[in-house]
Amino acid sequence: MRKVILVDDERLARLGLVGMIPWEEYGYEVVGEAEDGEDALTLIERTEPDVVITDIRMPVIDGLELIQAVRARGGKEIGFIIISGHGDFKYAQQAVRFGVQDYLLKPIDEKELVDALIRIRKQLEKERSSLEAGEALLHASLFENLLSGRAEEDSIRAASAAFGLPEHATLRYMAVELNDMPLSASDAERIELSEKAKRAISKALARSSQFTEPYIHRRGEHELGVLVPDAAAGLEARRIGEELERACAGLGSVVPKIYIGEAVIGLRQIRQSYLSIADGIKRKYALDDRNVLLHEEMKGIELNYREIDNDLYDELIERLEEQKIDAMMETVEKMLRAFREQGMSAESIRAAISRCVHEASRILTNMHGDSTKLATLKPLLEWAEQPRTLRGIRELLLGFLTDCAEYVTELRGAIGKGDIGKIKAYIESHYCENINLKSIAKRYYMNPVYLGQLFKKTYGSYFNEFLLQLRIREAKRQLRQTDKKVYEIAASVGFGNPDYFVSQFEKVEGKSPTEYKNAMLGNV
Repeated sequence: MRKVILVDDERLARLGLVGMIPWEEYGYEVVGEAEDGEDALTLIERTEPDVVITDIRMPVIDGLELIQAVRARGGKEIGFIIISGHGDFKYAQQAVRFGVQDYLLKPIDEKELVDALIRIRKQLEKERSSLEAGEALLHASLFENLLSGRAEEDSIRAASAAFGLPEHATLRYMAVELNDMPLSASDAERIELSEKAKRAISKALARSSQFTEPYIHRRGEHELGVLVPDAAAGLEARRIGEELERACAGLGSVVPKIYIGEAVIGLRQIRQSYLSIADGIKRKYALDDRNVLLHEEMKGIELNYREIDNDLYDELIERLEEQKIDAMMETVEKMLRAFREQGMSAESIRAAISRCVHEASRILTNMHGDSTKLATLKPLLEWAEQPRTLRGIRELLLGFLTDCAEYVTELRGAIGKGDIGKIKAYIESHYCENINLKSIAKRYYMNPVYLGQLFKKTYGSYFNEFLLQLRIREAKRQLRQTDKKVYEIAASVGFGNPDYFVSQFEKVEGKSPTEYKNAMLGNV
């Protein structure tokens, strides 16, 4: 509500103004009345009104003298409406010179007064908005100058006054990093989340006796910066950091990570504190279970820049190919535990995620698929551009791998419908080699059980039966047309074990290979 005071030496005139219009409906509240200009000056200093409605003729100090005195004291943002029973042009001239917004003649017309109040409110809002924008730009410039280390003495003094911090106090730079913003959020929604965090942090800091008017600097969509006093070897800064973490609890899925830089003496050294939070950002995944990271606690933690065990990649891809979603999720959990327990650096984690994407995409490409069609690919490739916790990375990776598994099913269905003939032709061309249902299924990126069922449905016999028939048919041809030994024929048609060949030959033909050959010779 905008505040209004009424100044008139006639009490009935003041009561008439109070009851004339519904003040709250137009965004105003009458906060005081005065019967002369002298009392009005005292009332203005005490209530700091937005608008003063004053009669022109009053004892002691009249309306024009009141306005002149207020302007001389720096009250340039106060809007004045003069009410007078005199239509004297000279009064109007003086009123304009003193910056009076409206000059109304008695008897007051309600509509004219309402119109005047609306105009003044709009003007005040515009002026205040412009003033606040200018102040925000100034504060942002002062803050960035401190972080860059380019601040001169005048700038440091201005920053000290603007942020309510002594020039030579023990201070720390504190960054609030907003992790795991929703993927579906638009730019405007991310900005609003950042602003919501900023308001929550401002309220939390305002409750502390160490801050008179805390300034929170927004450094992009995902980071808020603040300067905090700390004279208790990190204990005070940690307490503030924990308060800020609690303040951001209402941001949905967003997880705040609070990085507290090293303590420095004075505003001139703030850049050093700002640069020191890089240690915390590098170690955020090794300390994923902590949301408040103090510089002194981070320095001694060693980072691992090696790759995780190759077996985990092989296991993940095998489970993807086999479409064992639950098992695939378990492998992802193993990878995340390895990231945390082995103290993996952010660079190593980025490399590991890239390798997972590459291996999964390769499978799709070999199946004549296209991983770029998956909506979950781009967010995973760009995960490092928006801060993520390990939980956030897990959601992105699982989303992509689950989509890949569904896509593999779709591609296998296409293979089953259009390429089963190619699979049969491949078997007929390579039956002499060491092939089996599992190796063929892997070659065509199909589930072995599904391939076996599809083959039986299409050709009326099971894969193993079909393969055996091909091998035995070729073995019979060689027995009839060559002088090869039984073990040589066995090897040439894909049997590594001659005895097993003999047993399978007898199973199909009811006689051994030697008996079959002798029978052929006896008929000549």
